[in-house]
Amino acid sequence: MEMTEKRYTPIYNIVRYPLMQCGLIAILMCVVGMLAGCEGSREADRQLAAMEKLIPNHPDSVWKIIEEMDTNRMSDAQKLHMDLLYSYMAVVHGNSLNLDDQTIIECDRLFRGKFNTDEVKWLIIKSDVSKLKGDYIAQIESLKDAEFLAMQLDSKFDLAMVYQNLSSVYKRGYNGMVCKYYAEKAIELLKELNCPKQIRETKMNIVSAYAIKEDYKTMLDSLLAMKDEVMANAHDSYKVFFLDQLARTYGMNGQTEKGIAIWHSIYDGKEMNSNTLAHWADAYCRINKLDSAYMLITQANSLPHNSSDEQLCRNVEYGILEKMGRKSELARIDSLRKVAVINKVKEEKLEERSLIINVKNESATVKAWLEAAKARTRATYFLFAAILSIIAAISIFLYLRKRNQILKLEHENDLLKIRSLQDNLFESDNKHKIVSSKITELFHSRFKLLDSLAASYFESKETGQEQKRIYSDVKSSLNNFSSDASTQELENIVNGYNDNLMLRFREDFPKLSVAQYRLALYLFCGFSLPSISIFTGTELKNIYVYKSRLKGVINKSDAPGKEEYLSYFS
Repeated sequence: MEMTEKRYTPIYNIVRYPLMQCGLIAILMCVVGMLAGCEGSREADRQLAAMEKLIPNHPDSVWKIIEEMDTNRMSDAQKLHMDLLYSYMAVVHGNSLNLDDQTIIECDRLFRGKFNTDEVKWLIIKSDVSKLKGDYIAQIESLKDAEFLAMQLDSKFDLAMVYQNLSSVYKRGYNGMVCKYYAEKAIELLKELNCPKQIRETKMNIVSAYAIKEDYKTMLDSLLAMKDEVMANAHDSYKVFFLDQLARTYGMNGQTEKGIAIWHSIYDGKEMNSNTLAHWADAYCRINKLDSAYMLITQANSLPHNSSDEQLCRNVEYGILEKMGRKSELARIDSLRKVAVINKVKEEKLEERSLIINVKNESATVKAWLEAAKARTRATYFLFAAILSIIAAISIFLYLRKRNQILKLEHENDLLKIRSLQDNLFESDNKHKIVSSKITELFHSRFKLLDSLAASYFESKETGQEQKRIYSDVKSSLNNFSSDASTQELENIVNGYNDNLMLRFREDFPKLSVAQYRLALYLFCGFSLPSISIFTGTELKNIYVYKSRLKGVINKSDAPGKEEYLSYFS
């Protein structure tokens, strides 16, 4: 018979066709594209993870990573994650936050409610957005949510940033005690994490807390304790800020000349803001250099400033003109500073916020405003008390109604419990009857065994087969007793009669062998070791050894019923 050779078409013959070539090239390009996309996604995740680790102490490195990232290969979620980390870095290091409304909406959708560190960071960023909008209540609410979540996740750096921001909020609200409390909690965590820059900035919040409480001596001591570390490690702009605060504090402690010398060393020939100029002018006024003071306050008035700076400038200007004896101008300046106070109060909306801001001014306008605010507060209290009374009445009504429902349910529950107890009693009675019947059957089986042996003995009495037949009947009875079915029945009787003793023993010692379980069963039944030797077909000396080993296993265990089990091995 002729064998037909099977031929295979080489791959190079297939790819000769143009259509197949195009198909293979397309498939190859798709595979390469997918692999490249996966690798690009993984690389982006690695870069984002590296960014997150570097945020506390190395912002320059974070910025370098951002510049090197290929955003074209990143998913939308990865881009938002990059925006999150960059914005978080801006909040941590006091840079300007720049998020458009659409990005805020997308980030809120992606990170809100995730119960992870990304959500903590987003809440901190949202608090900064609220601060920029002037909504300090929303800022506090976001920070308190972030605090709770950071504590649950044990995210220490995020928690430290929450405390630092809370201290800054209350510093702005002139609540020194709360400001210092949160700042100290932040510093405790930052020391553990070794974040010197953040520690330095948080210590400045404590300095502000002392200023709020007008404890200028402690404020000066704190700044002097920080001075060496700041001058050695801080960047130039922060050194200028620090020395400016030190100069102001010297003035508050009767060392105005030292403060003026510091201002000269850091600001001569440089631009200054209206706030610093006002403090410098006030310092010159305290040492009676009124011409220099007036020149500086005039310069401060000409610069852009907010309502707080306007109030400061007008108060300092009033004091300078009063010392210069230019009384004719005091009325105009007094009216301007009253307007400044009113504008500041309106801007801050004190009556709508929980922050405690003390405005120290003796003008009649401010006093009238304070009285009006107190009247509104009293009206609010009365309204609140009325609402509380109504709520209390409704609550009592609902409570009594609910209590009646609960009592009704409890009554129904008691009836169900009684029925359940009756069912349990009925079930227990049935179990008791079953166990009793088994014990009765066992009891009768003993008489049947004796009756059978007596009949065999009677029939073979005084014959040559007497001993042989008796031995055979006894052996047969013992074999029947040692069968698996009889053993199982015996175990059921022990469980029913002795509170599931054998079942509990099996649960406490699940890794024993079948022979060990059977030995324990016979011991629980009270059989002697010679009898057990006959039942199991094992030599008596071995039974002694097996019993000793099993007793040792039980004795070494932590089984709850150990003492009960051992009582059968004595």
